[in-house]
Formats: sequence, structure tokens, C-alpha cells
Amino acid sequence: MTQDKSEQTETPYKYSFEYIQKKLEGKKDSFGMLMKEIVRTGICTECGTCAAVCPVLEWDDLAGQPKLIGKCTGCGICYNQCPRTITDPYQLMGDFKTGYVANTNIPEVIGGQDGGTVTSLLCYLFDEHLIDAAVVTMKNPSKPWYPVAQIITNKDDAIKASGSIYNHSQTVEALMDAVRQDFRSIAFVGTPCNIDAVSKMFDSPTGMLKYFMRCHVLKIGLFCMDSFAPEAIYPFFDSEGIDLSKVQKMDINKGKFHLYYDPQGEPFKSYTIKQLDKFKSSSCNFCLDLTSEHADISVGSVGSGAKKNTVFARSGIGAEIMEDAAQKGYLKIEPFNAINLNAVLFLAKLKKVSQYTVRKRKVFIVRDVPEEEPRIETKPEAEQAEVTPPLGTKKFLSVSKDLNEEKKTLHISLTNTIGYVLEDMKIRIATVEELFERKPWITTITELFPFETIEIGYPLEGEPGEPVVANVLVEASTEAFGKIFSRTLKVAPQE
Repeated sequence: MTQDKSEQTETPYKYSFEYIQKKLEGKKDSFGMLMKEIVRTGICTECGTCAAVCPVLEWDDLAGQPKLIGKCTGCGICYNQCPRTITDPYQLMGDFKTGYVANTNIPEVIGGQDGGTVTSLLCYLFDEHLIDAAVVTMKNPSKPWYPVAQIITNKDDAIKASGSIYNHSQTVEALMDAVRQDFRSIAFVGTPCNIDAVSKMFDSPTGMLKYFMRCHVLKIGLFCMDSFAPEAIYPFFDSEGIDLSKVQKMDINKGKFHLYYDPQGEPFKSYTIKQLDKFKSSSCNFCLDLTSEHADISVGSVGSGAKKNTVFARSGIGAEIMEDAAQKGYLKIEPFNAINLNAVLFLAKLKKVSQYTVRKRKVFIVRDVPEEEPRIETKPEAEQAEVTPPLGTKKFLSVSKDLNEEKKTLHISLTNTIGYVLEDMKIRIATVEELFERKPWITTITELFPFETIEIGYPLEGEPGEPVVANVLVEASTEAFGKIFSRTLKVAPQE
């Protein structure tokens, strides 16, 4: 970029500030964004870059953070130059050859999910004999709306598999089955986390070489903001009076989760994503990839308008497939400039910085144990040692204990390991002597977040100076799932 003489006479610092102000996105309250997202979340590195690049900021050594010494103009320089923020478009949505706004041009697919682009691509690939099989996620016929990964081998099955299911799916396992069945060219449809797994198998094929030297995998990645735990969200829908067997379609649009009885009609029920946040998979808090950055073709509904898809062709073969599918009448495509990139970048940024706001929390409960009449409720230890969780082998709680012999207190830690919020959890702790319970202690935890730990100090009895030996029963239950934990902890001095 060349400068005219008038610009060259300005001081280099003044020119730099003016130039950057014009180039950066800028927000009305950029300093406020920096404080909210970076400083107050505890991830500021205290490098002082924000104060170094802005003429109205200086570094406050006492507070260990920047402070305004003039009026913030909202230029965005402090936010954009912070090493903890992610603002570059290629960092936010990955590299790609070209982009499209696309929607189906196949009668059987018109009216399907969003633009029907993924289904149309699979139809094209099968018709042109470019693939032998595809790995997709379908609805489990025996459990409505629970996902099941499937290997399909024809166009008809591709159409049957259309539609989104917002749960994790074990598609990589299905891919390995397809490879073992000697399919040579496979289309793999998955969310960013699944695409990453396949990419890693190819890029660092330790132990995988004998499989992937024998086949080619075309990765079709889906945009994904969140995935929901079916064991949590579907019982919630059931409690709301929603018959999942009658639901024909689910989608997420403009910050809302919609359910449809008629896939061509209006949603009969909608929830804000914030309302359903407690049911999302905890792993999504740590995912940084909205747009399936390691796919050959990435497809989503953000930034493309109703009944259309935003598509990024990231590899040469991905771009050629998109162009050929359009030329042969499977897709209608519009050029890259038809994409509302601001919408994509906004959501991509939210996903990238989500890791900064995830916090593991501890709740300390210290209370006197109320006296209560002993009750003969406890089952013999052999019967109560293990309780089968209501959701099969999934473990709701992890429990550990630590004995303070001097204070005769048993410290019990309960950690939520199920991966979504446990609500209105009733905790009951009691000392067990034969079949009798003594000193029962009961409380209710309103919300226990994923990997949050409750620490409870439970007092034990014993003579001064004598070692503590006891059996302590710990039980937990919720209204939604019933009893989720029951175990007798044996308490004895450490050897």
C-alpha cells in the first residue's frame, strides 16, 4: 500500500492508529468487550498490549489491568490486538478454496432440512459412482430421535437419512466398519469433532495405515454450535408433554430450538438455546470449531437465509464436487459474496472463546447434622453396594472420601460426571450400624453443573483418642431419574 506525501508527513504512530481504526471491525464498546471477555474471566496475560496500542489506555500496575485515561471511541484496537482474542476470519472459520450459498435442486429433497445440500451431494456422489458407501447419522427406529450411525450404499437411503439430530453420534465406529467391509471410496458426514477424529487418523496414522492406504474418505462436515445429551433433553421434552414419536423435524434457527409435527409447517414448540443450555454436552464447552475446518466440504445454515446452506469447499476435490453437482442439476449455487459472512464470523467467535468462560466450580457444604430418629431403611450392604443407574452404564456421580481423624470428620466429595446439569438432587448421608441408620443428614442441591464438585463435612462419633471406624451410607436421587447413587463407604484409620 502506498502513501501520499501528506500522509508521509504525519508521525508514524498517528498514521498507524488511523489506519488500524479503519481496518478493524470496531464495536461501540470495544474496551467494555475486552474487560468482559478477557480481563474479568481471568485469562488476561497482563502483557499490556491493549494499553500499548491505544492512546486512551494505560496499564494499571496496582490492579493488574488496563484503565481508561480518556474517552473510548470504540475503534476496536485494544480488543483486536489482544493475544487472547480471536478476530482474524481465517482463524475463526478456517481456510477454504471458495464458498457458496447452495440449496437442493432435487424434487425428492426439496422441503427437507434447511437447504438439503448434504443429501443432494450424497445423491450426486452415488449416481455418479464416485463413492461406494456413505457414513451418516439416522434416527434410531426403536428409540425416537436417538442417533445411530449407519453405513448406506444408495441414493434412497441417503434421502431417508436427511434431517438433523442434535446429539453426539459414533460415526467413526461406522466408518471403521465400512473400511473393514472393503468399501474403497466413502463419504463421511459428521460434526467438527468427528471430522477432527478422521483427520487425525489420516494425518498421524499410527496403527491406522493398513486401513487408510486402502480407501479414500471424502469428509463432509456440518456446522455445529452445540450438541445435546439425549438422556437429559428428551426426558425434559417428555415432561413438557411432547410426544417424540410424533416429532418429524428439529432445527435450530436464530437462537431457538424448534420442534415440528409437520416438517413443512410451523414449529409447534420452540425454546431459546439459553433455556436448553443445561442439557448440552459438556464437551461442547471446549470445542473451538463451528464450521468443520478440517472437512473437504463444510455445510451449515448460518449466513445463507431460509431454505439455503452456507458451503465452504476447503479442498480441491471438494470444490470440484460442488461445481460438478451444480452443473449436473443436483444443486443450485450462488457465489461466495452471497454469504452473510458476518453471521458466520459472529457465531464462530462465540465458539472460539467459549473455552475462556468455562469454569470448574466447588460448592462447600458445612452444616450441623440434625438429630433424627433412627430408621430401619437401609438394605444389607451386599444389596446396596452397587446400584444400576437408570440410564444403563452411564455414571452420574463420582465420590471420594477423606477422613480427618483429629476432628472426627469425614469429608465426602461428590462430582457430577454425567456431562449435563443435575437438577434438584437430594443428598442423604447416614451412619450405618448393622441395619440401623444414625445421624442422617439430608439436603437438596438445586443445580449441580458438569464436573462441579460438592464437598460435605460429615461428623462422626468416637471417643477422644480412639480410632474412628464406621460405615457411612451416601445416597443421591433426582426427581427425573430416581436414585442415581447409593454406596456404603467404609471408614477406618489409614494404615
